[in-house]
Amino acid sequence: MRRVAIVLVLAVLASCSAPPGKDAIDAAPPGDGTAATDAGVDAATPTFFVQYSDPDHGPFRGGTIATVRGGGFRESDEVWIGGRRVLGQRFIDSRRFEISTPPGDPGPATIEVRRAGGGATRDQAFTFDALALDPPSGSVAGGTFVTVTGFGTDFVDGAVVTFDGVPANGVVVQNAQRLTAYAPPGVAGDADVTVRTTGDQYRADRAYTYFTTGDPNSGGLAGGHLAGTLNVVVIDQYTKDGIPGAFVAVGDPNTTAYRGTTDALGQITFSGPDLVGPQTVVAWAADHEAASFHCFDAANVTMWLRAPVPPPAEGPPPVGTSGAMIRGHVVFGDGVGLGSPFWNLVPEPRTPTEKKRIYVTSAAGSLTGAPAPPIAPIDYTFDPMRLAWPYEVSARPGALAVVAIAGLYDSALDPDGNGTDGFEPFAMGVARGVLVGPGEDKTGVDIVINVPLDSALRVELRDPPALDTPGWRGPTTYIVRGGTDLGGEGLIHFGKHGLRLPPGAQLQAGETVLPDGATGLTIGRIPALALAVADGSYAMSAGAYTAGGGPPYSVRVVRGVTSTTSPLVIDDFLPVPRAIDPAPAGIATGRHLRFGGEPPADAVPTFRLHMLSDGNGNPVWRGITCGAMTDVPLPDLSSIGVVYPPPGEVVTWVNWAISTPGSFDTFSYRWLGSAYWRAYASDAWNVQFP
Repeated sequence: MRRVAIVLVLAVLASCSAPPGKDAIDAAPPGDGTAATDAGVDAATPTFFVQYSDPDHGPFRGGTIATVRGGGFRESDEVWIGGRRVLGQRFIDSRRFEISTPPGDPGPATIEVRRAGGGATRDQAFTFDALALDPPSGSVAGGTFVTVTGFGTDFVDGAVVTFDGVPANGVVVQNAQRLTAYAPPGVAGDADVTVRTTGDQYRADRAYTYFTTGDPNSGGLAGGHLAGTLNVVVIDQYTKDGIPGAFVAVGDPNTTAYRGTTDALGQITFSGPDLVGPQTVVAWAADHEAASFHCFDAANVTMWLRAPVPPPAEGPPPVGTSGAMIRGHVVFGDGVGLGSPFWNLVPEPRTPTEKKRIYVTSAAGSLTGAPAPPIAPIDYTFDPMRLAWPYEVSARPGALAVVAIAGLYDSALDPDGNGTDGFEPFAMGVARGVLVGPGEDKTGVDIVINVPLDSALRVELRDPPALDTPGWRGPTTYIVRGGTDLGGEGLIHFGKHGLRLPPGAQLQAGETVLPDGATGLTIGRIPALALAVADGSYAMSAGAYTAGGGPPYSVRVVRGVTSTTSPLVIDDFLPVPRAIDPAPAGIATGRHLRFGGEPPADAVPTFRLHMLSDGNGNPVWRGITCGAMTDVPLPDLSSIGVVYPPPGEVVTWVNWAISTPGSFDTFSYRWLGSAYWRAYASDAWNVQFP
């Protein structure tokens, strides 16, 4: 198992309500009140037209699910927004396309429906926001931790974030294009979000949605303290439909008075004077796993149940070629004298087999993401008439930076010819603010190499998890990973960003292994936060890993680092989970999961996630608990004829501890996505139950 964080992909279709002033019915040509037909025309006519998009705005990075309405549409038509083809589209009928928007420059954009011989357009029909919010929704009670990512923004300390004019709390600016805050209380419905600095203002209309009960898109816990009434909604995780007839019980299913089955919408409500927190609730449905929340204090619970075989993915399918190509030139020099035949930031070769070399890649989507590998290196030979060197690189559709890494390459140190061994980076250049759509061939993106890799950052781990504990298979080594965070444009990993690592390295981009016995190291050859990356920050992770990249591991994530003048101390590690009953490869003494944690790491997570799966990998049970619970009872469903886990059969128990901003009593299934994690630890074992 690779050390890849669980990423929960939430593809939720937008509502079909029309914009203000329009009725929520299939669009008809303006003025005549009749439905559009599939007329055999090639250019825009009264029966081939674009009317509007619902929603009519979304973040710059694309991916907004929307419905484009008009008339005369054909299945073979192509939908474009802002001059870029959409990421995905699905033909519904002659009046509607469901689409996933492409990335776009902030501001109004034209929607086009193209076909051979012409097309239909609507100017300023969609607006790309300069802000993207994660998550884009939360409770009316406020307190939801929100990350605001900008594109071309200039966030600074002292920035004020408002939701419908109400200031957010706890604003922390990580860099010029990313900040975090806690949403204030609000009124149910959409809210406009504004970020104000001393010199600028950035606004995204209807960018955040307040809900009154459970989050309809992401489930979990909401509604404040449990005080006599508990609302439970049971949803199929894959279809997001309510599950009718699902069994739900509060407390012990065999003895509780609070048990029953959900209605046609998957809902059930329990009321009683003794319904106060903390509580346990369990749900089960035919052809689904059992699931439970433990030690929570919340009035609304939305539970997701997984089926053994997920249904086909919903939403608009991709539009064919998803990759993009970026082309331009690499140049040396500065703002006064761009274009030099000398690669002055790279030292002269030191051996006969050494040469100056450049690799061009694109930024990774995140600290844990992988950058696009270079297509071909650029090798230097002095020519007084040559001032620029052409490059091309493939890229993911989206907003990103293009990165050129310059250094010395020694073929004698690279016997396998992988291009990574024997390369020593000395400088880099970054082209900022690049937007590309699927299949786009973008030219003229020039990169100035002017950022020396001459800074260093000292990293020290305080009370990290123990290594090589007798009787356990890991963790066995400490690894630090880092990069320069450019907010909405991605991240540039430290070191040989974008180069393919040798198969035997067992490392990922930006990773460094600490020497045996060490709990600190100095990471050299990193860029100072100046010039092209002056508005960035450093993002780091550090953890105890097991050889080969599998569990157990415990990792801490730190973002928003802007100084290298003093050591970066990383602490608050979560203990690595250690199974007690059942023991690894053992048989449980009863219906529970008991485990501990190994010092010196002693932080308590926000929540814990436990999953049991059978020998075929099918989900059996999923339990989510508060971070303090280390002995988890498995709710007994025998009173309704459901027996789990299968007695005497080997099942896999996966144990996660995860720290996120916010309280467990506001848990959202979004928190299963690693972008929300500040620390995490995990292990897995094969066990049996009587």
